[in-house]
Amino acid sequence: MTHTSPMRPPADPGWNTLPHVTTSTPLPQDFTIHAVLWDMDGTLMDSQPLWDESFIRRCTALGGSTPPELVAELTGASIRRAREIIAATGIAASWEDPLTQEVFETMARDVREAVAARPPLLPGAREITSALAEIGLAQAIVSASPRPIVERVAAELGDVFYTLVTGDDGAGSKPDPLPYATAVERLGMDPGECVVVEDSATGAASARGVGIHVVQIGPRKHFPADPGLVVVPDLASITPHLLLWAAR
Repeated sequence: MTHTSPMRPPADPGWNTLPHVTTSTPLPQDFTIHAVLWDMDGTLMDSQPLWDESFIRRCTALGGSTPPELVAELTGASIRRAREIIAATGIAASWEDPLTQEVFETMARDVREAVAARPPLLPGAREITSALAEIGLAQAIVSASPRPIVERVAAELGDVFYTLVTGDDGAGSKPDPLPYATAVERLGMDPGECVVVEDSATGAASARGVGIHVVQIGPRKHFPADPGLVVVPDLASITPHLLLWAAR
């Protein structure tokens, strides 16, 4: 898909949003937001149950133990961390055992096949990414998932993304700032020209480490004292105007 060049959006794109941030909420005169960087899992789609189910099934079949607290550690895990968790089930001595790579690749294939059949997009994902493309904002996905899965989700959303930073890119893993720093560099922008949408504390920490403002999805603010985070209850609550206002 051929993208138009990112441009300075209008001061009031004309969408309603949460009660405390409306289209009449003023934006600063020096407003320069040009890009929205998206986390994927738990933000644009709910693929975690797919990973969890495959992890339990594959590791149990090999004699591993998968207690709930270990399964919970998969959420937001990098590929290396996922291999460490696989080893922790007892099927391998360490993450460096080739078996952990084999199991992870099998899990990734399970998830890729499920996503290919029907990407579990969250309500509002298609609407907000399309709306941002229409007003000329650049968009990127920054995810720890393997590239084929990220590419499938991007295609389902209309290929409106300028770049995809994935777990296969060697760009570090959240909460390291490098994944978001990589996206900013690829876009040719400064952190102050971007806003991130995240659901996890590790993801929010990664973005804030680069100096990017974050719209965090969830019931409670991960870092209560950080003015660089704005909290919304769910993806469907996010509108273009809210994103522009949050990055002020």
